[in-house]
Amino acid sequence: MKQVILAVDGGATKTTMTLRTEDGRELFSTTSTGSNYQAIGGERVQHLFEGLLSDAKRTVSEGEITVAVFAIAGIDTNEDAKVMQQLIEASIQHADFTVRNLIIENDVEATLLGLADRRPASLLISGTGAICFSYNGNEIVRTGGWGHRAGDEGSGYWIGRQIAKAIFQAEDGRAAPTILADFVLEANHLADVPAFMNWLYRADYTNARLASLSSHLQPAAERGDRAAREIAGKAAEELALLATAALRKAECGANTHPFYVNGGVLKNIPAIYDLVTSKVKETFPAVQFKLCYEKPIEYIVKRAESLARLVK
Repeated sequence: MKQVILAVDGGATKTTMTLRTEDGRELFSTTSTGSNYQAIGGERVQHLFEGLLSDAKRTVSEGEITVAVFAIAGIDTNEDAKVMQQLIEASIQHADFTVRNLIIENDVEATLLGLADRRPASLLISGTGAICFSYNGNEIVRTGGWGHRAGDEGSGYWIGRQIAKAIFQAEDGRAAPTILADFVLEANHLADVPAFMNWLYRADYTNARLASLSSHLQPAAERGDRAAREIAGKAAEELALLATAALRKAECGANTHPFYVNGGVLKNIPAIYDLVTSKVKETFPAVQFKLCYEKPIEYIVKRAESLARLVK
C-alpha cells in the first residue's frame, strides 16, 4: 500500500489542505478560510478542519495517512500548541481518518524545514505579520512573530498603519502632503480622508484590510514620495534586524547560508527587499538570499514527504 501524506497550510486569511501519495499524485486539494485560532476562536477552527477532512474522506478511498503536517499560523507558544493539538485530533477523529504520525507546527517553521530538507537555512516572511526562523542543522530559533499589538514591525499590517498615520498627519497639516492619500482613496473609491477614516473603522474591520494598504507603498516610493520612502526604509531596517538577530541566535551566517524570503511585502515591494538584503549582507556577507516562488503549501508538502521517508 502506498503512503499517503496530508499537508495543511493554515494561515490567518486562508487554509489550504492537500492529500497526496508518496509519488506526488494529488488525491485531494481545497482552500478555505483562515484557521488562526487566536483570530477566529477554537470552535470555528475545529469546525473548519472537520469540514475539510470530511470532504477529503469522501473524495479518497485511503483511510490511513502516513504523515500529516498541520502548519498553522498562531502557534507561537506551548499553550498554543496544546490548544491546536486538541482541536486537530478531535477533527481527525470526527472525519474517521487514521494518522500514524501527526505533526503540528507553526506555519513558518514547517515551511523552513520543508525548504531546508535537514540542512541549515533561514526563512524571513513579511506578509500581514513578520517573523523569521533560522535552522542550524540541530535546532530552530525564532525572532519576531509577536503579533500586531506589540510587534510585527516591517509587516504589511505595520506598513499599512504607517501609511494611515501619514495620511491623517498630512490631512492635519502635521506633515507634508503625501501621494499615498491619492492612491488609497482612489483604490477604495473614497471621496476624501474622512471617508477613509470611516472605511478604516468600519465594524467589519480586519488586520488584513489595514495590511492591504501596503500595496501602495512601492508606486508611491517610485514617484519619489517622501513619506513612502521613509516608511520603506524603516520597514527594511526592522526586517533586517529580525534576520540578523535570528542568524546570531542560531550561530549561522559565518559560512555560506541559504536565506529564503517570502511574503507579499518582500516579494512585491523591491524598495524594501533590496534594502533588507543589503543591510543583512553588511553583517553576514556569506548569506545567499533566495525568493520563494512556489505556493506555501508546496513547502509544507516537502516537509511531510521528508518525514514520510524517515518512517518507511
